[in-house]
Amino acid sequence: MAAFPFFLRLHLVVVLVFLLFYLLKAGLLLAGRLDTLRALRARTRIVDSGLGLLILASGGALLATLPGSVPGWVWVKLGLVLVLLPLAIAAMRRQQKPGVVLTLLGFVYVYGVSETGSLALQKPAVPNGATSTTYASSPGLAEATATPEAAAPVDTAAHAAPGLSNAEAATLAAASEVSEPAEALVAGKVLFGQRCAVCHGPDGKLGLNGAHDLTKSNLNTVGRVYMVTNGLGKMPGFEDQLTEEQIRQVAEYSLTLR
Repeated sequence: MAAFPFFLRLHLVVVLVFLLFYLLKAGLLLAGRLDTLRALRARTRIVDSGLGLLILASGGALLATLPGSVPGWVWVKLGLVLVLLPLAIAAMRRQQKPGVVLTLLGFVYVYGVSETGSLALQKPAVPNGATSTTYASSPGLAEATATPEAAAPVDTAAHAAPGLSNAEAATLAAASEVSEPAEALVAGKVLFGQRCAVCHGPDGKLGLNGAHDLTKSNLNTVGRVYMVTNGLGKMPGFEDQLTEEQIRQVAEYSLTLR
């Protein structure tokens, strides 16, 4: 997972350089400065080919190292790039102004998709205390029924080892109640480091690739479970990567970063 930030930065730099070169050449073509354009293309032909290959290679590396499942908009973006690159090169080589303008607009759209994580170029709103019917409690259930926010009460006296006094049984029960959440937080920290720290950072503040600052998030446990499960925008969902228990462990550990 440590390779993901490197490939992400490399991809962004390569795409930006390619767009700047293409924009410059498109400007020369539209301005009718064909001699200057030909001279520039002759000097940068190898650079153009190298940038195109680097875009594809770094994009493929991003897919291979992306934590979690790959969102649908990433596949659409990749397909558009595979189509636009040869069309842009052909249009520029033949000095076709309509083709150059259309491919330039296509690249701008692809860049917008990358920035917003949405084919509609709209950043999805973070659900405020996002809820899901999976975690909603049914009306009329007794409070002893286990829910994501409250575990069913345990009769410690019934499970106490024979020969223990009431005080010893109470101490043992208290110790087990403390150790189980602690173990869950330790497991959540490990999973967070493997899956989430790439973009959020170990302290939740990194903000790479548009990741939210977890120290300032007002999402509760249910909202964070929803986010980790389904993803949002650029953030992939981990429903196919982690179990429900592991997702909850990650969500509960992330709350400790506030």
